[in-house]
Amino acid sequence: MNVSLPGTPQAFRGVWRRTLYAEPATKSSATKSSATKSSANDPYQQADTTTQVYWLQGKHWHADLRLPTDSPDFAGITGLHDCNRRQLEWLAGLTAFAGITQIEGEQCVWHRYQDLCPSLERDVGLLRWIDSGTLEERHPNGRYVEHWVKHRQQLANAAVEEVIQIDEQGYLRWLQIGDHAIAITPRTLPANPDTLFTPVSGLTDDALRWRASLCFDHLQHSKNGWQIKLSTQPWRVGLVHDGATSLLAQTCSSLHS
Repeated sequence: MNVSLPGTPQAFRGVWRRTLYAEPATKSSATKSSATKSSANDPYQQADTTTQVYWLQGKHWHADLRLPTDSPDFAGITGLHDCNRRQLEWLAGLTAFAGITQIEGEQCVWHRYQDLCPSLERDVGLLRWIDSGTLEERHPNGRYVEHWVKHRQQLANAAVEEVIQIDEQGYLRWLQIGDHAIAITPRTLPANPDTLFTPVSGLTDDALRWRASLCFDHLQHSKNGWQIKLSTQPWRVGLVHDGATSLLAQTCSSLHS
């Protein structure tokens, strides 16, 4: 039996870039803030505005990729087997996920079907419009607040092309919104399922390589094709592909090599 899923409202579909992540102030941070004459009553003090974060939202599917600025040096690295322990721990601890989005009123649930570094907690946020192109997301219990800005080219064009590619297992492999896309290379099933939830510091190098083998690439389209701009495997940045078909063929080949 086929089940029809409700689509996300049109206003939420598109390419979103995060401009702010902030967590509630602790007593120590509030005291420090007061000493520097900023508002100690501000509930959010711990801010991140430098991590590169893109959220692509289609009618049903989402894909999300987050790369902090504290990256180790990957010069000369061409694959996971070239990485040292510090590099592997950094890669395996990144945030990148994809799945189905459910929006009901202000509540949004991101059902993560693929997750580079999964948590046992559901991903639920409360959404509020700041203006026509800026969205605020808050944790239901106030643990964080995020600001998201829609790609400027999509503000003037509501009917942006969406292209998806799903593999035989039903997993998302390609989500394209206009001239942006996220391509996903899946990892094999784990020999030990606990590996998914073990802290990276407690994993062997081989287990870290497995964790980091789930790859998310953020691509942008140009006259030369689709170029990788960000990736959970940084040595892939700059590669150019013809599109979803050739990229998926290449990633499928690498999985079976």
